[in-house]
Amino acid sequence: MAKVVSFAAFKAARVAVTDPVVGEIADALMHLGGAAHRQDVADWIARRRSGRSNRASIEEQSEVFSAFATYLKMSSRSRRAGLMRQSFGPDSYRWELTFAGVELFLAASAKATSEGAH
Repeated sequence: MAKVVSFAAFKAARVAVTDPVVGEIADALMHLGGAAHRQDVADWIARRRSGRSNRASIEEQSEVFSAFATYLKMSSRSRRAGLMRQSFGPDSYRWELTFAGVELFLAASAKATSEGAH
């Protein structure tokens, strides 16, 4: 009986383990105009992390591509609107922010601007 977990505890634990790379992907997409090829997203993240103009290594690409795939699986099970998607369907290498994703970034940006003005 020790293995029984309440649904609320399971849901809370699942939310707490969100991959921070997903945030980096969303940030990259916003800076790249809202949509980009997955390689461009991985390269942008690699440049941001290293501070140098270089392409993403194979390991960095795998990390980014895997985080995006995991995010898509998790968001497909959610009732909330997803923040990102594949532009041209499941085999597409072009990723984009959804309308909900753009709204979230704009709202966060406006909040940061208004808090910084005080």
